[in-house]
Amino acid sequence: MEKIKYMFMAVLVALVSMTVTSCSDDDDDENVSNQKNPASMIVGTYAGTLRQPGDNTDGSPCYVAFERLSNTTVMLTRFICEKYGIDIKNVNFTISESNGIYKLNPESNLVVDGMYINGVLTMTFQTEGDDTWIFNGKKEK
Repeated sequence: MEKIKYMFMAVLVALVSMTVTSCSDDDDDENVSNQKNPASMIVGTYAGTLRQPGDNTDGSPCYVAFERLSNTTVMLTRFICEKYGIDIKNVNFTISESNGIYKLNPESNLVVDGMYINGVLTMTFQTEGDDTWIFNGKKEK
């Protein structure tokens, strides 16, 4: 009888150990919510540098700030670079996401676009004098 009891307990332990699952923080819930609300990934302030294409210097320090308007729309509330006299405000962007790459598409006739990948924002824009500028910056925490 003791043998049967021991075997029953061993089988019970084996069954329980095979059916227990673990909950962890690596669930895909965040990815699903970010796909439904891509603007949440863009909102914030970025510190970075501004330079022209082909410029191999360190660039000039600049700051960019976005606020959320909807799940798929953000407003560029400030793009400032004192060295070059650039101060852009109140430009709306529609955000689209594909495979972790967030694309910023302007809702105006400005020649500007952007991309956000893994905490790094890259924006390219053209001034009225046809100068092209590239901003690269990281989101401040």
